[in-house]
Amino acid sequence: MVTRKLAVLGSPIEHSKSPAIHAAAYRVLGLDWDYSKFEVRKGGLSTFIADLNQDWLGLSLTMPLKEEAARFAATLDKAAEVTGAVNTLLRQGDVWAGFNTDVFGIVQALYIAGVSDLDEVLIVGSGATAISATAAIRQISPQAQVKYFARNPITRDSSIEFAKSLGLRARAATNFVRAANKADLVVSTLPAHGMDEVALEASAARKFKPHGVLFDVAYQPWPSQLASVWQTEQRPVISGLEMLLWQAVAQIRIFSCGDPSQQLPNEAAVVEAMRYAL
Repeated sequence: MVTRKLAVLGSPIEHSKSPAIHAAAYRVLGLDWDYSKFEVRKGGLSTFIADLNQDWLGLSLTMPLKEEAARFAATLDKAAEVTGAVNTLLRQGDVWAGFNTDVFGIVQALYIAGVSDLDEVLIVGSGATAISATAAIRQISPQAQVKYFARNPITRDSSIEFAKSLGLRARAATNFVRAANKADLVVSTLPAHGMDEVALEASAARKFKPHGVLFDVAYQPWPSQLASVWQTEQRPVISGLEMLLWQAVAQIRIFSCGDPSQQLPNEAAVVEAMRYAL
């Protein structure tokens, strides 16, 4: 029997935990699948896929390949179509179908933490993960106002327009401390160390008194500088490992049956093994 091959692609990829959690799930499911990781930089996705043989079943995509994967995919699921970002590719004959499981991962992470009924949300960043976070907020609290704290004014304004297209109230935040103090939820979508400088400035500000939850998608190293600031203020923090776990659960559902909403056999045991592998 041919071992099905899968992998996570992105850059940087060296410290990805995806191979460990996928391998743990496959063991519980009794699947002879091999999941590896490859460094693929922006612009290199189609070239990488062109060299894959028919043993390859699917791919996970991380930064900076999510928008590129959306353009590459022959079909998109609803979440990928709405966000324009794909973090999962499934081979379907000679073409690849694209899915976005990041939205599901964020929703699940917040749901498990008991986060709901939000009035004001601050999203840090304006890339693909910020867009997925916006779509997740739309599911959890469609009445919420979303503010964006981002260095790039062009992508920030695009994120604001995207939020408005979903029916959310949205605008820019120019002062992190002021916006974070008012927010019921702060979602940092930046990679590791991306908020270190801002976190240090916030911790030194006498007026910095956040009252809400921090969800930091960066999980290595942990706690991040931003998470440490929240912990010092004795406010709740959600690690990005929760998002990583649940987006991977949806990916494995896709790889198994092509449907991210179809639960896995003995899924509770699968999730437990994946969580242990983290």
